Amino acid sequence: MPHPRKFYLRLHFLFLGIVLAIALFICIPQAPNARNTVSAIERSQDIELAKKLGQDIIVACPVVTDVKNLAAFNSCADKLSKLKILHDTMNAPFLWGAQSKVGNYNIKDSQTTAFDPLVWRRIYLSTFMFKGEPQIEQINNLIVIHLPTQFRNQFDIGAYPYPFWHSSKKWDSYQQSTELLLFLEQGKLKGALRSAVVDPQRPKVNHAWDGKWVWTDARGQKQPYVALYTRLFSPSNPHVAKVDAAYRAFETKLRQNACVVCHSPDNASKQNPLIMLSYPNQALSLRHETVRQIKEKRMPPPAGIFDDRERQQLIELAQIFAQAGDQALAYEGEKITSGKN
Repeated sequence: MPHPRKFYLRLHFLFLGIVLAIALFICIPQAPNARNTVSAIERSQDIELAKKLGQDIIVACPVVTDVKNLAAFNSCADKLSKLKILHDTMNAPFLWGAQSKVGNYNIKDSQTTAFDPLVWRRIYLSTFMFKGEPQIEQINNLIVIHLPTQFRNQFDIGAYPYPFWHSSKKWDSYQQSTELLLFLEQGKLKGALRSAVVDPQRPKVNHAWDGKWVWTDARGQKQPYVALYTRLFSPSNPHVAKVDAAYRAFETKLRQNACVVCHSPDNASKQNPLIMLSYPNQALSLRHETVRQIKEKRMPPPAGIFDDRERQQLIELAQIFAQAGDQALAYEGEKITSGKN
């Protein structure tokens, strides 16, 4: 057995060695964590992208004194349609709705509708005007773009994608929200919300809801006109008539099978996000996903269309519509996605 004094001396030196090793480990500079470095760079790039996005949207659609100015409205829609930074950044589908409560930036906690990117920026975003400077807020990996806004609430009712005033709460949200919130993450705009921060002093226009989602005006024109493909696509687009005819045939068969009951703006089935099929433009949003759901007997719920022949007819019409939509959107330079996103 070793002498006790020698044993404790060895133990003492062992302890000193451990302490020295720990000290050296702490003092020596550690190699940077590549993942954290990349994340920091990506966040910085997202912040710069967010600033540029906000500034370009404000420049494209500035506040004008005359809220009824249709020329400014049309110019805004054209500029947003062609705004490259917005085109390149928007996710497909793109989510849009009203913020559930002030300070909640989790878009999944808010009721949203899924849109094709071109449809949203040309038909929905253009109903707003912007002023000032964008405010950028970072929440972990999420970048929130705050855009001070004013809604164009004095147009004829056909200038809105559908009668927002079917719900007074929704119509007030459009008219009184003080800002739009855009959500950017890892270089992609995931969606946007009308802020829950409202200004009750803003002028309101009241419309009576007559229960009609679509109508024909005194001149025989279908309304709302902004929901038509002639509003969405450029005049030179050779696929407009084809996609319109495909939608009309598809929509007729959808109504026969009660599909439009669930896929209308009032969202009777409480979908989140809602997929609308009752308007031409909005139906483009998840045109390929609709084909998949009908094939898999998920639409209409709970078990699809019982009659296989009827279901196959609807699938074929949905496929024709999806393909025509692809052609029309591709002509406009839009990215085409065919799978579930």
